[in-house]
Formats: sequence, C-alpha cells, structure tokens
Amino acid sequence: MIYQFPVPHVDELLGSVLARFVFRQGVRGDKVALELLFGSRKIVPSALLQGHLSRLTSNVQHLWPTSPSEMIANHSILPIFKPFVEPDRYSSICYELTHNEKRHSTMKVGISASSLVFPVYYRFCPVCFNEDINQHAYSYWRRQFQLPGVSVCLKHRCMLVDSIFELKPSRRHTFIDASSISTMAVRSAALVCRKPELLKLASNINQLLHQSYPYIPPTQWTSFYDVRLRDIGLKGSKGVDHQLVERLFTKYWGKCFLAECGLELAEGETWLKIFFRKQRRHFSYLHHLLCLQALFPSCLLDDAFKEASNIKVQSSRRVYTSSQSELRASEYQASWYRLRQKYTSLKAIRATREGARVYSWLYRFNNEWLNSNLPAPLKNNVGRVINWKKRDIDLVRKLIKVHRESREDLSLPRMTQSWFISKLRVRWGVDRHLSKLPLCKQFFIKYSETVAEYQIRRVLVIIVDCINKGEPFPQAYEIERAARLSAKNIREATRRIIREDLEMVPRFKLPSSKHRVS
Repeated sequence: MIYQFPVPHVDELLGSVLARFVFRQGVRGDKVALELLFGSRKIVPSALLQGHLSRLTSNVQHLWPTSPSEMIANHSILPIFKPFVEPDRYSSICYELTHNEKRHSTMKVGISASSLVFPVYYRFCPVCFNEDINQHAYSYWRRQFQLPGVSVCLKHRCMLVDSIFELKPSRRHTFIDASSISTMAVRSAALVCRKPELLKLASNINQLLHQSYPYIPPTQWTSFYDVRLRDIGLKGSKGVDHQLVERLFTKYWGKCFLAECGLELAEGETWLKIFFRKQRRHFSYLHHLLCLQALFPSCLLDDAFKEASNIKVQSSRRVYTSSQSELRASEYQASWYRLRQKYTSLKAIRATREGARVYSWLYRFNNEWLNSNLPAPLKNNVGRVINWKKRDIDLVRKLIKVHRESREDLSLPRMTQSWFISKLRVRWGVDRHLSKLPLCKQFFIKYSETVAEYQIRRVLVIIVDCINKGEPFPQAYEIERAARLSAKNIREATRRIIREDLEMVPRFKLPSSKHRVS
C-alpha cells in the first residue's frame, strides 16, 4: 500500500507526478515502481497521455482524491484537441485512457497521422527551474511546454530549453524526474523572446488548453474562413488567392519556425491550400491558430469560436422540384417498368440512352420511389464452386512432402498446425475450412507437435551434438539452460528424460564411432 504521494502542481504532467513519487520513495527498479502505482509490471509509462488511470486511482485515491477525468483534464495534453475532435470519439479516448489495456488514443486523437512535430526532449524554462529549486527544492515538467508551437515561457517571457531527457526514452518503463535537470549545464542567463508573435501563439495555446471550447465540425470552419477571407479581400469571384495567402503566411511565421512545427509549405499542393478550401477532415489546433494569427490578427480566439459555432450550414444535397413532376411521374415510372422487364441489371439499363434519361429524371424528382424499385443486384458466383475433395487431396500431399523433408531437421521451430500451413504458401485460410478438409485435419492431429514433443526435440539436439563432437553429456541443469527450459514451462515427460533417463547413461563413456549419430 502507498503511504506517501506528492501533491500535483497546476499544469504538471501526470508522468512528472509519478516520477516525483518514485524519486521520493527511492525506488530504483522501474518494474517495482509500476507494481506500486498500477499493480502491474507490464504497463508502459507515457509522458503526454498516460493510460490505465483506473488502476492508478484505486491505488492513490486515499492520498490524492481525484478521478480519471480530472487527471485527463488537468494533467495531460488531451484537452487541447477537444474542440477539434468529435464528442463521441473524445469520450472513447477518455474511456481508453481510463480502462482499456490496449490503447489507440494517439491514433484516435490524430497525433499519429498528423504532421505536427512533437519535441524529442523534455523542454523547460531555466527561470522556472531555478524558482522551483529555491522554493520547493525540486522541479516538475509543465505540460504546455511539451506542445508543438510553444517555444516561450509566458510567465518569464524567455525561450524554452531542451533537456537531455527524451519524451520517449529507450528504456520504456522508466520515470524521468524534472529535478534531474540539475545534472545538466544550465545557462545562468535565459534568452529573452523578442518575437511578439511567439508570445501570442503561446498565450492562445495556453488559453485553448484551459478553457472549454465547444466542438466545431469542419463544415462550420469552412464557412467561417470563407467569410473572413472575403472580408479582407483574399477571396473573390475567382476563389481564394492562394499565392497571396501563402506569401502573407510565410512572411509572418518564417520558414524556420514552420519547419520546426512540421508545417512547412512545400511546392505543389500544400496543407494551406487544402485548409482554405472545403474542409473534409479535421485539422489540429496549431493549423487553426497559425492561420488565425497570421491572416486575421484582429480576431480573438473567443470571438473565432463564438462566430464559428453560431454558423448554420445547410445540407449540401440539392432537392429538385418541378411544377410538372407529379404529372409526369407516372409516365417515367411506366417507362422504368418496361426497362426493368427488358434488362436484368441497373448497369445494363443505364448503358442505354433511354435508360439513362429515365434514370436521371427519377433520381432528381422521384428518388424515394426509384430506390425502392431498383433491380436486384447481380451476384457474381464465378469461382465459388469449389471441389473440396480434390483440394483436400492436393493439400495433404503437399503436407506429407513438407513433413518428409523436415522430419530429419531437429533444429526447426515447433511444427504446429500454423507452421505446416505457412509452408503451403496458399492465400486463403486453410484453418478456417478444416471442416471441409478431413484429410488435412487428420494430418494436423497426427503430426503437429505438442509442447512436450518440441521440448524433447530440443533436448535431443543437445545430446546428438555432444555425441557427434565426442563430448560428455552435460549436467541436467546445463541441458535445461541450453534448451531454454525453466521450472514453469518444462513438461513432465521432458523433465523425466533429463532428470531420470539420462542419469542412467554414463556421462564420460561415449559409444563407438560406428554407433554415433551422423
């Protein structure tokens, strides 16, 4: 049971809180720390999106009365993606971080597929670090410093510094305490930020991280940016002036900063052109903030979300009406019945001139009736009739050949059913159709190796090798070590052969050369 746990700071990463606990308790083993915190040694700590929160809360609830949702909201980077992710998907991500053993949160939130470049190393503010050491005698990792786009400390207006500690270390189960920065050669004077645009961007990211903005779908963002571009003269009757937009955008941010964020503008179809067209997918927080700040500097973040959320987008499906549609509907329906009697498929009907004309009219003016009177879809049964008996005989012949060629090779891996199937090199799944392949099924029952048989074969390899080299048999524990057998996985038959049967064989008396195994 845990008896001490540190008090989390505002905006401290959850991984930083756990690292401070491990450092205070003096736990040196990473797996031991995982056992204390989560009750399992197989969990991998995450710097930005820590999972298995239900296990953690059950172990620290008596010292830190919080809930998994509060951990996610206050000590992870997930809230910054909330306005740009559908509510259902966001809820499923939170559920995964709380309960699921296997997580796909980085993929669901869009981090894996995004072009954003997250920092490789933990970043910190030198002034904040010195203040922490003087005030608390320790430091901690701030979550906003680890986000793409944030390169300035808002409190001290100085540039952030990369530490020597990786966000994804090679030792996956380790916890990295921010106080370890003291081992680095930290500059005595911090670099003051002289670019107001970086300060404004860091302020907007911090505001987006802490305030709860509503979710806005891509269609509403498209309408919002369309109105804004028209107001400043970057969009007219001929569309968006993408060259001028790209020139203003690059001049404001600079190519170097865009490359650091992973949002550089290459030649051809850039993400900026796609952004100011009809948005069919979600863009990240940094895409929106960079565009808002560079092209619409007078637009505040609160105003942008308020204006975009109030936009009502009409359905893109166009409804056609005609004054004579009701009168002519019976005429076109009768023509459609005649076409259906003449042709058997929709493709054949639309291939004719009359069929294309009738189908086009009904699709526009009588769509519901057309959908309920379409011809039945064709079923392609070519290749579906299979002679399973012939296939069974052919496959079992190949399996017998594989067995004959491999039975003398003692160094092969365990010859299971999957191993034999892999040697057949067939694309369709043999294991899914064994009920139709009785000969193959009997072959697998007879010749597939059990675990005990495979272990005995590994022991036999060691004994044969000793006989061929003219060496005495090893001790029982040496054979178990060489065959990679342990007390947990060794079978009774294998143990009896090693511990009892081999004891009856003289270890230093070898058989004559004519009896040795070739």
